[in-house]
Amino acid sequence: MGSPPLVDALAEQEAAWRNRPLLRRVYSEWFDQIEARLSHVEGRTIEIGSGFAPLKERLPGLVATDVEPTPWADEVADAHELPYGDGSLANIVAVDVVHHLADPSRFLTEVRRTLAPGGRLVAVEPYTSPLSMVAYRLFHHEHTDPSIDPFRPDPRLARAALEGNQAVAMLLFFRGSDELRRRFPELRIVERQRFSFLIWPLSGGFSRRPLAPMALYRPLRALETVLAPAAPLLASRCLVVLERTA
Repeated sequence: MGSPPLVDALAEQEAAWRNRPLLRRVYSEWFDQIEARLSHVEGRTIEIGSGFAPLKERLPGLVATDVEPTPWADEVADAHELPYGDGSLANIVAVDVVHHLADPSRFLTEVRRTLAPGGRLVAVEPYTSPLSMVAYRLFHHEHTDPSIDPFRPDPRLARAALEGNQAVAMLLFFRGSDELRRRFPELRIVERQRFSFLIWPLSGGFSRRPLAPMALYRPLRALETVLAPAAPLLASRCLVVLERTA
């Protein structure tokens, strides 16, 4: 009997991780940003949808969770119904997870319930700028639909754990920020940033052929710094920090 589809997919990602130094360097930079933004209130720090759990190597105290049992997950946790007590968590980390959720609003309800006052949700997600939306639609296997309402369940994403909509984070945290504040006033938006114009697409991610060698990381990173003011037009990734108020 073979492995479950999720485990097979994560094993392929882990293999790509080992063989792609530019990909590891990109994620290492994202992990730096996540670590710097974690809350230090009392409680556990969990990662939802942790996959093959590369972040746990950086943060050994992190509790790696996934929607079903895997060799890498410490605990099983469905983001729509977190198995944690009210106010018991210091941080919830999500890397490439929110855009896979069938009901992001239900997840945010769980974030509000389980975070302690001062606790944080720290998420790194795809961002669909005018440029990256075209690239995602042409080259990414997940669909990109900016016409959905991110505060209503998307039945397409309920069919399989590996389905996703690349536009969700842009719709939820940027275009829908006023509605987010109205629905979840206890989740204060601490930070939103858009980034990764060249390095992430050229790294090939986990599923496509890399288009740039590791040797180009520094010049590409310098060019991205120059292009930072054009982030709303060019960015392919975003980082969002929400904090639970008292």
